[in-house]
Amino acid sequence: MLRTFFTAIALALLAVFITSCGTDHAEVRTIHGSPDAPAVDVVIDGQTVATNVAYEGLAPASGYLTVTAGNRKFEVRATGTTTDLINSAVDFGAQKEYTVIVSGCVAPQDCNQPPGNSTVAAVLKTDDNSAPGGGSVKLRVVYVSPSGPLHVDIYVVAPGTDITNMSPTVSALAYQQASGYESVSPSLNEVILTDTSDNSKTRLIDQTYTLTGGQIRTLVILDVPGGGAISPTPLVVADLN
Repeated sequence: MLRTFFTAIALALLAVFITSCGTDHAEVRTIHGSPDAPAVDVVIDGQTVATNVAYEGLAPASGYLTVTAGNRKFEVRATGTTTDLINSAVDFGAQKEYTVIVSGCVAPQDCNQPPGNSTVAAVLKTDDNSAPGGGSVKLRVVYVSPSGPLHVDIYVVAPGTDITNMSPTVSALAYQQASGYESVSPSLNEVILTDTSDNSKTRLIDQTYTLTGGQIRTLVILDVPGGGAISPTPLVVADLN
């Protein structure tokens, strides 16, 4: 009986290993980026995979959740309820890594938009966590501030740089878009965001980051809690190192 018991345990562990390492799986994480939504639960194919995720929260807090590749039913609901804020099919490619951002507003008027139905939606971004070469840093910006300008420019410069006559590092980034991964020197970097249509280049965001060679970072541009204005402090997601 003991032999049968331990054989069953070994087979179960092998099954778990095969499932976690199979080539038909994807890696997924979720960011709560809807400024006027309450804490949320994340449900994939009817299974709750994260609960009570607060605004600006990341689930899992580090790493990714392994899911079966293909079209998955992705739901987001206010914690403690069964009412979906999002109920959509999301296509996850095999052996890929994704960030799903809960974006938009439950009440559009909270985000300087005309009153109407909820605009909360799942914004899917494919991640590239391959290590940067040559001791550099990979930096990506995702723009999901519903109260911000239609398009923004991003400058990544040495601290104190005058950007008056400079071209942006990333130009005309639209709402719910992500920049490519920019190669950045491992040093102190100032990240500035301006409205593309503002020739005076008023700084809506001006933050300085110490970046180390081999790191990958994603800056997520969000609203202030509750909505109504772009947050001056991006959410920093440590993708690698």
